[in-house]
Amino acid sequence: MNDRIIAFLLLFILLSARLDAQKISIEATEQPLSEVLIQLRDGYNMSFSFDDAALRKFRITLNKTFKNPEEALTFITKDLPLDFEKSGDVWIIFPAPEKPNPLPQNKSRLISGQIQERKTLESLPYSNIVINGQGTISDADGYFTFRSTDTVFNLSISQLGYYRIDTTLAPGRNYKITMVPAVESLKEIVITDRLLETFVYTESRAGILHLNHKVTKFLPGSSDNSVFNLLRLQSGILAAAESSDNLIIWGAYEGQSRILFDDFLLFGLKNFNDNISAVNPYVVKNIKVLKAGFDASYGDCVGGIADITGIDGNKIKLGADVSLNNYTVNSMLQTPIGERGAFLLAFRHTYHDLYDNKNLDPYKRRGQTSESGITVIPDYVFRDLNLKYTFRNDNGFHFRTSLLTGQDNFSYSIDEAFNQRFQLLRETSETNIQQGASFVMGKDFYNGLNLKLTLTYSALNSKFNNEQEIINNNNGNLIKQELIEAINKTKETTAELSARKAINKNHQIEGAFKYTANRSIWKEDSSGVQSISQNIVGAYATIILQDQINLGRFTLLPGLRFSYLPYLNKNFTQPRLSISYKFGEHINFSLASGLYNQYLSKSSVQDQSGNYRYMWTLANDSTYPVLRGKHLTASLTFERANTQAALSPYYKKTKGMTRYVNFSQTETDGIFKGQGRSYGFDVYVKQNFKGHTAWLSYTWSKTEELFDHFPDSEYRFAPQDQRHEIKLATLLNFDPFYFSANYVYGSGFPVPDYNQQPIEITRTPYHRFDVALTYKFNFSKFYGEAGISVLNIFDRENLLYNNLERVPASQTTSISIYEQSVPFTPTIYIKLGF
Repeated sequence: MNDRIIAFLLLFILLSARLDAQKISIEATEQPLSEVLIQLRDGYNMSFSFDDAALRKFRITLNKTFKNPEEALTFITKDLPLDFEKSGDVWIIFPAPEKPNPLPQNKSRLISGQIQERKTLESLPYSNIVINGQGTISDADGYFTFRSTDTVFNLSISQLGYYRIDTTLAPGRNYKITMVPAVESLKEIVITDRLLETFVYTESRAGILHLNHKVTKFLPGSSDNSVFNLLRLQSGILAAAESSDNLIIWGAYEGQSRILFDDFLLFGLKNFNDNISAVNPYVVKNIKVLKAGFDASYGDCVGGIADITGIDGNKIKLGADVSLNNYTVNSMLQTPIGERGAFLLAFRHTYHDLYDNKNLDPYKRRGQTSESGITVIPDYVFRDLNLKYTFRNDNGFHFRTSLLTGQDNFSYSIDEAFNQRFQLLRETSETNIQQGASFVMGKDFYNGLNLKLTLTYSALNSKFNNEQEIINNNNGNLIKQELIEAINKTKETTAELSARKAINKNHQIEGAFKYTANRSIWKEDSSGVQSISQNIVGAYATIILQDQINLGRFTLLPGLRFSYLPYLNKNFTQPRLSISYKFGEHINFSLASGLYNQYLSKSSVQDQSGNYRYMWTLANDSTYPVLRGKHLTASLTFERANTQAALSPYYKKTKGMTRYVNFSQTETDGIFKGQGRSYGFDVYVKQNFKGHTAWLSYTWSKTEELFDHFPDSEYRFAPQDQRHEIKLATLLNFDPFYFSANYVYGSGFPVPDYNQQPIEITRTPYHRFDVALTYKFNFSKFYGEAGISVLNIFDRENLLYNNLERVPASQTTSISIYEQSVPFTPTIYIKLGF
């Protein structure tokens, strides 16, 4: 009997303790409801899902104890326009429906919102979102919509450089979902992931990459050129070109690939030595690369696209960053404007006489038998300015404007004797001014419709002058004199009205109407004789339609672009199609194809020595045809835990190319039409290990061209043809120290020897090894970084694509001028911010 009484008492005590443990005590004085719920979460091991911004406006004053969580939430929300329900172990707080009657089970329900960074409320574009097993992607402003008959939405959200979010939400609109940067440590979050686990990933569609710009601060040479230094390490992007202003993606020619920044086109500034990019790294948020087969929302391009999204600015507090390195001073200021707006200002400038020819020896001889060679180091001055303002309210209205202006001056002089016979005198200068602006205004409606108006302007003003003389040192006679003056101006203005709506869980339709106006001016004088003079103006309208169809593991993205060019009285139809299928959890196969047109592109100029220059021209369909391209690409990807691998074959063909040729020896002079083709494949493998990462990429490719003036009417190697390119990189995380290294090998570009008949082709392999060490630190309210990197640590004299110029000295001898590739370049930098 005593044993039974004791057992009963123990059971009673345990039950009483359990009942006491479920009691909820709340003490709050004018405290935001969101903070009250966070206290409950931390104090009673409860899980909540709610809109922080929506609940923050409700102030709670309370000192009371409740029997259980349900009683506490019922009391808190009874006088508020809120309701709650429990899904599993998660308490979901959501706006109370206007009508108390529950919706029928087959009623379509909508969820919409914006993905933001928790620290600054920065919008996060192109986040991967899985909702109840169906995939979607947020747009360039971080906005997403999804429609289904489900009553509860389970979301899994991932974004490069951020911790994954798994949450459950009720139907509703304008949710603000904040993500934690992987480089931040917050007390209330247990961090198990590492920054490098989401360095780069392939989207579910073929030919598309997303890159985590946050890790670029640790890469070699990235203190002022992080965008290109990250791009050049990706498969399919030509690293051996060392040219950030003209991306060469999967064999595309100069001007056939586009660089977009905040929706406007960057024509490109002169990048002399790969240390200063045309995009300030401070203002970059996201980089999306479309190598081929891109959908109907992108157009006017037959090559690839690098779509760069700039940061909006800090909406929470004032912040500033300043950095110094060997080349430039860079600064940025960002501040909130009101409760929902932000302003950003960024400025860069090179030091005076960055490359002083009085102190540096520009004439580095290269031993050759048939020709003499020199390497030049030019004077170079660069500056740019970024301004941006963004605004978004709780009703779904958003607005942003972004402006960029940049200028560079590039020049060098040569006064050099060769073999005691010839003297070369040369003065070369080039000035580029790039301007760009975008204005975006949009509204996210309650029914899931998203409307957006985008206006852009972009312009490039380029001037080139080259005066040279070749003198016989024996008698002082002038052997040859040449003067080239060229002006190239181009503009693009666009206006686009776009709409997107989730019809149901299987269909998300997009449509747009776009108006584009272009102008190109190209004037060129050679030795006082005008050889080229053109001024082309044209405008066209484009209608864009596409539907993202989700059928479980199977996804289709059919699309269509229809353009009408009234100034040519022609129209062009460009169908696109992307197909993806997911084999289980880790393997995905995708295929993409389409037709592509480009109206504003670069036309090449080739002289009798084989030298190339490129000028922007607008198609007039007589002298300069509309470029017509075909893309076919596929992708097989594998992703599991810390391993990622991808195989991507491709085929591209382009018609309508033009080239101005002036071969006096063969009396070939004029503008000739041609076509090009490129095919090959990429292999990409990345492995994370204990917080570190390493990756390898290999590209096999073949790029050929055929122009009307070729005597044999057979395809020849294109100037950018390179058979093999291998890239190895590693990034070691010993927080707060980070060490990185990368190596690039290229099998070389075809260099014709026009002094030999038949013409001989040689290829010089490319090798470059870079290293960097970065240290992160914090003190008081300030944070900072200090680092040192060395580019081309073994000082290889690499011959780059299109940087070799040949100057004939006689019928059997020529002088080669090498615009300097990246030499041994140590860079020290320090950055401070708050």
